[in-house]
Amino acid sequence: MAISWSSKRKFYYGGSVALVLVVIFSFAFFNFFYKAPMCSDGKKNGDETGVDCGGSCTNLCSGDTIMPIIYWSKAFNISGNVYNIAAYVENPNLNSSNPKATYEFKIFDDKNILLGSRKGETFIPQNKKFIVFEPGFVITNKKPKYVEFDFTSFSPWQKNTAKEADLNVKYSPLSGTSTAPRIDGTISNASQKSVDSLELVALVQDSQENAVAVSRTFVDNLAKGTSQDFVFTWPKPFDLGVESCTSPLDITLALDRSGSMQSEGANPPEPFSTVKSTAGDFVKALSDNDKVSVVSFGNTAREEISLSSDLQSVLNTISNLFLSTTTLEQTDITDSLVLASQELTVSDKGDAKKAIILLTDGVPTSPTKTGENDYPKTSATRVAGEINQDGLISLYTIGLGKDVSESFLKSLVSDDSHYFFAPTKNDLSAIYKNISSSLCTKKPSVVNIIYRILPQ
Repeated sequence: MAISWSSKRKFYYGGSVALVLVVIFSFAFFNFFYKAPMCSDGKKNGDETGVDCGGSCTNLCSGDTIMPIIYWSKAFNISGNVYNIAAYVENPNLNSSNPKATYEFKIFDDKNILLGSRKGETFIPQNKKFIVFEPGFVITNKKPKYVEFDFTSFSPWQKNTAKEADLNVKYSPLSGTSTAPRIDGTISNASQKSVDSLELVALVQDSQENAVAVSRTFVDNLAKGTSQDFVFTWPKPFDLGVESCTSPLDITLALDRSGSMQSEGANPPEPFSTVKSTAGDFVKALSDNDKVSVVSFGNTAREEISLSSDLQSVLNTISNLFLSTTTLEQTDITDSLVLASQELTVSDKGDAKKAIILLTDGVPTSPTKTGENDYPKTSATRVAGEINQDGLISLYTIGLGKDVSESFLKSLVSDDSHYFFAPTKNDLSAIYKNISSSLCTKKPSVVNIIYRILPQ
């Protein structure tokens, strides 16, 4: 059946009106009812991986970040009852920072009694180690033993892939350590943007990387291409901690046990007893990284203990040494040097500094060779020359008492400063200390200037 023209017109008009109404309704719905996904609408929508986090949102979801690492927290006495407290922290997250993290320090005494606490908030930069610093903490009538530090809350972690400003820090070694410690330095901005707010913290560590002092200052408006000087000072000296050597030591003690070592008395044998005790004191002053072997010599030379880091075993070995009593005159220095050098030569190479410390109260009388009256001396001199020529082992000699041949003992060492004369047994302690000082180059204290660009 054909549709009339009037019906078609009504259909067209009606459809047009309906289309207009649909458009109007859709527009109204889109503007008044539909809301696009946002990173602050409290819903998980769009490309978010969590509620208002992940995807294209600036905020990261909690499962996408790693908690900061707290390396240590400590109280540092400034003067009297006043302490600075600090924590050394690292943010391991490569591309995220936290604009506001709250924290709490708790300070305890040696009886685990809480002396006080302090709360605060800080900015956590991305992928950086930094110091959380609280100055002027007063503790009266008590001494802090340890400090606990914890983060108590975090604002949402945020993506941060911006390249940090290119800052260069130069500073002096620690000076005035016995009066008023001081560090002078300069920070330069080599980047193409200015830095409005900058925190600088000086961290001083002893040779074993234990923190001994901290201080803080701020730099405002470090314009691009400019530099600013800074100074850190402390009102009184601080303890630089236990010093250690730059290299571990491998040492052989070669000790004379010939019968003449009881010339001052037989019960106990002297000076032999003092020789053992002072050698033991030398060993006690060594560090856990050092190794010691012991060679004794009289009628013959023998290895008493091979190179060992078990210093207590070395001390026991020295304590148990006894004298040769069969033939008082025999002193075999040649073979003692051979054994001592062999022990150090076969030890692990590593970076250890190697040394032989030989002590005797007489002249060598063994080994002997027909037709060569001076063979005990010449053979010892030859072996010592080979040790010195190789250069891997430092040879020290100690002559004890009036019967030593100083010219012979000096001929064994490569430098006269490696020979020591001990007129009496009471001089041995100071001599061992001198040798220890010459062997051990002390590690200096370590200074680090840690900066943090603060958000505006």
